[in-house]
Amino acid sequence: MLEFVRFTLEAEGVAHARPSRWEVGDEWYLTARPAMDGLRIAEHGIGLLCAPLLHAPAIAYASALNQAVWQERAGESLADHLEPFKTEFLAAARRSLS
Repeated sequence: MLEFVRFTLEAEGVAHARPSRWEVGDEWYLTARPAMDGLRIAEHGIGLLCAPLLHAPAIAYASALNQAVWQERAGESLADHLEPFKTEFLAAARRSLS
């Protein structure tokens, strides 16, 4: 779970730093690609190692982060896009640790 949280924070940072125009191979991409690969691997780890109630919120949060990193945002702030998914994941994580 800690690896997943670490990679969500890294992915969020990459999303905040996303330039309006980027190309495969540029500096931003070379940071974004490993962060997103790590997030995908950590998300699969949640499915394998954590309580089942945590998997669906982890998938939803990782998908929202993936969209935030790779796609243009039309009018919606990054925080508004991610907050519901982050909140649900963190609530499920707290429940699973109880």
